[in-house]
Amino acid sequence: MEAAAADGQKKLAALALSREHNPTIYEERMRIQRAGGTVRDGRVLGILEVSRSIGDGQYKRCGVISTPDVKRCQLTANDRQEQSSRHSHLTNPRQPETEASVEQKDDLTEEELRFEAACQQLASEAVRRGCADNVTVILVSVCH
Repeated sequence: MEAAAADGQKKLAALALSREHNPTIYEERMRIQRAGGTVRDGRVLGILEVSRSIGDGQYKRCGVISTPDVKRCQLTANDRQEQSSRHSHLTNPRQPETEASVEQKDDLTEEELRFEAACQQLASEAVRRGCADNVTVILVSVCH
């Protein structure tokens, strides 16, 4: 989002669209424990690094849910695009345990290729910083 700085110049500002969902956060851990799951070594059952997931069906009985947090905001003509990458340990300095998978598409426009490259860079950075479970990158282009 664009915002006006004190000197009258426009600057870009980031808007967090979600928050961390990992088993070490109190509310997440309590939900997991109420469902009969446990949190060991910061992971559900000592295995799964995230407390919310679209997949990982075997952990749903242990309190892992797919329900996202939803944040609503009013966009203006100055808002161009929002890019979001979330993972519970995006800033974790551990070494990567897995490689990011990349799906190739042959018929993308130049703009779509730039967007794809940006998403791949974010996912690769998450893996480089230690994400070992699910890495999801979503880019939404806002057109007025």
